[in-house]
Amino acid sequence: MLVRYAGGARGARSAARSGAVVVVVDAFRASATLAALVHRGAKVVTVASVEEALSLPADLRVGERGGARVAGFDLGNSPTEVLEARIEPGSLVVMSTTNGTRVVEAAEGAAAVYAGSFVNAGALARALISESPEAEVVVVGCGCRGHRSSEDEAASGAIIHRLRALGAAADPRARAVEEAYLSRPLGRLVRNAAARRLVRLGYARDVGFCLREDVLPAVPRLVNGAFVGAGAPAKNLLDSREVRIYSEGGPADQTLQAGDGVRQSAAERR
Repeated sequence: MLVRYAGGARGARSAARSGAVVVVVDAFRASATLAALVHRGAKVVTVASVEEALSLPADLRVGERGGARVAGFDLGNSPTEVLEARIEPGSLVVMSTTNGTRVVEAAEGAAAVYAGSFVNAGALARALISESPEAEVVVVGCGCRGHRSSEDEAASGAIIHRLRALGAAADPRARAVEEAYLSRPLGRLVRNAAARRLVRLGYARDVGFCLREDVLPAVPRLVNGAFVGAGAPAKNLLDSREVRIYSEGGPADQTLQAGDGVRQSAAERR
């Protein structure tokens, strides 16, 4: 397996044209929300526009614009809301977000499309090695409106690191993204612009959850137009000791503390 890194919709389109397997990484929050949905047993159709999402039949509609839940949708683009909601296995969910679902659409024609982030990096890496051991895999950090996002690059580095640990080769750009992940503490991401915006909107719990590593066993894969996944039986991870969710009323930098399951240093992550 050869792993490469690319950015945004343009990177996803290029990877799809080359016949690569594409991993879409939108750390705040589409990839984590997708993982939570398929963990709950849902089938998820992702669309770029709100209008299309409203026009399609669905048991639930999930998504956001500018970070806030879309009017008329059942849930926001929120993994913690998904894990708390009543979602029956087999439910059909239509999802639309500002960045992540647009990049999924750009990856049309790829050999396979997955969604990954910190929350399912290990499960995703194992699935890729098992299902596509000889493939070229392009990990695509979504970014925001054409700009790089530090959280997407860090989550991409987490995935690349786990793939490399399982024997995959990586090109120089992918190795650079991995090294940045290993050398910078994840706690700094609670203070970036995207995290601060989510906290202002009342989604501090999502910031904490989205930066947890390897807490979801689900691997969302696009199959016949919908993301589906497999993994351990669904449970309420918000009540789990391994996944502490902090009060939305607290400061953002309190959502991640050493010893709470988020590894803070390069030495701890190597």
